[in-house]
Amino acid sequence: MTTQSYLLDSATELERLRLQARVWEPEVEAMLDRIGVQRGWHCIDLGCGAMGILGPLSRRVGASGRVVGVDMDAKQLAAVRDYVHTNNLSNVEIQERDAYHTALPRESFDLTHVRFVFAPVGRDEDLLREMLALTIPGGVVAIQEPDATSWNCYPPNPAWGNLKSAILAAFKRGGGDFNVGQRTFAMLRNAGLQDVQVHAAVIALHDAHPYMRLPIQFAASLRKRILDGELMSEPELDEAIADCEKIARDPETFVVTFIVTQVWGRKPAPESHE
Repeated sequence: MTTQSYLLDSATELERLRLQARVWEPEVEAMLDRIGVQRGWHCIDLGCGAMGILGPLSRRVGASGRVVGVDMDAKQLAAVRDYVHTNNLSNVEIQERDAYHTALPRESFDLTHVRFVFAPVGRDEDLLREMLALTIPGGVVAIQEPDATSWNCYPPNPAWGNLKSAILAAFKRGGGDFNVGQRTFAMLRNAGLQDVQVHAAVIALHDAHPYMRLPIQFAASLRKRILDGELMSEPELDEAIADCEKIARDPETFVVTFIVTQVWGRKPAPESHE
């Protein structure tokens, strides 16, 4: 993703990212409809991870278009290249580059997109500056980031809330912000983008859907940070994970995901001086 170490680094993380991409793909399709992505567009997905939104973009831009996926993590790059090859996405190119400093030609993309890249690292100004620089005048900058407000299980369970709180605190401890989706609308407006739009997407999960286990997966990946920061003791963490495993398997329980705040706006075109 970036020159910094990837926040969640494990073999199971690759599968989590692909599951996540599949879960959110209908909302991605709806967002791209709202944006109006056209055939022939050149699009870039920064920090695309194992899958990103490369499939939906590839289908939208067609054979005359081009999609570039950018990441820095070796495991993510291997996984996404396999995904592109397996799905015959011939108009998609994967490049090993730093999302914050891609060194790609300036003003060369009709759409510049990131999803879940602001949250783990917290370098808002650097990333937004690169996104704006890559986008053509009149092109679209689009951001999808989380807001944990709605992320709960029903019936409520204190173990879920405790583990969620530890995860959010662990993100902060690493310089990130899991609730950055609350700020992205203002971020684009303050950057001078035009016609800034926002849509909030949530999904209800039930019948032991594998994405119900997301807090458990986060906690496993962030375990050292949680314990080193004394956010939970080891017995407390293990007990919360075990309780959340039961929640995720319980057919009487449903989960509402975190909000994915989708925001997009157009980069101003230069004023004519005719």
